[in-house]
Amino acid sequence: MKLMLLAPVLMIAGSSFGTPQATPKGEEDAIRVVLARFYEGWNAHDPDKMASTFAEDIDFIDVFGEWRKGRAEMRDELARVHAGPFRNNHKEHKVEKIRFLKPDVAIVQVSAVSQVRNLATYVLSKQQGKWLTVTFTNTEVHDPPWKK
Repeated sequence: MKLMLLAPVLMIAGSSFGTPQATPKGEEDAIRVVLARFYEGWNAHDPDKMASTFAEDIDFIDVFGEWRKGRAEMRDELARVHAGPFRNNHKEHKVEKIRFLKPDVAIVQVSAVSQVRNLATYVLSKQQGKWLTVTFTNTEVHDPPWKK
């Protein structure tokens, strides 16, 4: 008897684990707005605008494997590189894919082109009603050495 009562519960619970999260209405657009603001800041060389898209405890691993921790460190590093080597850099970006892990957590793949091509993976979390980047990793697109 207990097994007969438990079977429908297990079937319902099991079916929900394998299904992808439905896209919450309007959330993809909200995420695209956040990422557009980051790249607008990049192109304007505005570290405050870029940093406004980050969670306070952001983690960032750049194309050189350097790991930046926290919004303040990221803002300072962005100010430094945009006053120097990136002072004339301009990026065109494209959101390639948005995947919701939960209604308030999304993974986003973005391609960007400047003097080089980059692919980045962002994890965004909705915090106090705002989407913020909690971590991202940036890679430079190039042929592997064995294909040259």
